Amino acid sequence: MFTLYNIVNYFEKYDKFMKKVKEQLITMLIEHSRIIYSVISDMGVYYSSWAGLNGSTKVDQEKKKNKMLLSEEDGDVIKIRLIKEFSEAGAQGFGDYIALILKMDNVINTAIEFIHSIDTIDQNLSEDIKKRYHKLINSLIGMADMLKKTIKSLRDKPENVFSNTTKIHEIENDIDELFREFLNYIYDENNLDIRLLLKIRDSIIVLEELADRIHDIADVIRVLLYQ
Repeated sequence: MFTLYNIVNYFEKYDKFMKKVKEQLITMLIEHSRIIYSVISDMGVYYSSWAGLNGSTKVDQEKKKNKMLLSEEDGDVIKIRLIKEFSEAGAQGFGDYIALILKMDNVINTAIEFIHSIDTIDQNLSEDIKKRYHKLINSLIGMADMLKKTIKSLRDKPENVFSNTTKIHEIENDIDELFREFLNYIYDENNLDIRLLLKIRDSIIVLEELADRIHDIADVIRVLLYQ
């Protein structure tokens, strides 16, 4: 026989269970966000090495690329574990967390796509072009750092999430401006071989796409804030 006490007790236990599930989900997302930050930081180091900005060798570049690929595998492990262990939670109102981990995984793939794209480009670029790449990548590293802080705030300081996601949106707007300026620069550069121009264009489109993906993640996090 159900009594008021039994009903209240049931809902209290259910509420505690759901809170525990949410905490576990966010903990895994925090771990994945750290991998994202590591991969994008490594992408920046790889670019600096490729552009001859830090005195690294080809061997150092390969080590950095391999580290990124290993980080991708680590991210896949978290993604698969989260999906396997919490797929049923989607029916309980946590479907957005599952969608979020898939979006986060795409960020890692895009960063790796960028290093593959610049490997096809002649390294003897003008200093101005190298600086433009550097500005874009530094902004992306800042964006990834803010993403890491934002996801951690979901657990520790929810009151900071909205302002953090707003900052991500602001950085994305800055990256859009840098991207447009970079495109206009290479289109106006008469000395660029058309094949080189297209390779540079394609590589910076990847960077712009990377920023868009992080921006999309920030939008999903805003939804999670109110769950």
